[in-house]
Amino acid sequence: MNQSLSPEAEDFASDCTRFITELFSVTDLDVRPGTVNWNSPYLNLELVGEDADAIFGRYGEYLDSLQYLVNQALVNRYGREKRLILDAGGYRERRAQTLRKLALDLAAQVKELGQEAELDPLPPQERRIIHNTLADDPEVTTYSEGVDPNRYVVITPRIE
Repeated sequence: MNQSLSPEAEDFASDCTRFITELFSVTDLDVRPGTVNWNSPYLNLELVGEDADAIFGRYGEYLDSLQYLVNQALVNRYGREKRLILDAGGYRERRAQTLRKLALDLAAQVKELGQEAELDPLPPQERRIIHNTLADDPEVTTYSEGVDPNRYVVITPRIE
């Protein structure tokens, strides 16, 4: 582990890394757990190896699926209070930058046209990026609509 964790967080991190190690040990892919950072209640785990960049999938869907699988496998032991966030090759940060730019561009469009804008469906952590990016903008507000996995963000002019 790369930083000092509480015993329970250490157990969670250990179980996550063990699960991922065992999962990839039966494949021909060179992927293994790398850097671990705890940002309660999230464990951020970077996957490394020659094939790590190949497991994103389109818009990170393979990475999201693997993340979901590990979280579901450990929910009985740790509950839903602790969550794993997987990354590979810095994908999550690049995606976050793209989403922040998209949020700002759409907010500018909403302000200019006075009409709301709907984004495509996004996973929860990506919707959170949109909401957080625009949270302090006095001219627009955001909310989520729909049911997962088709839940999406709406950006709308703020009505005083």
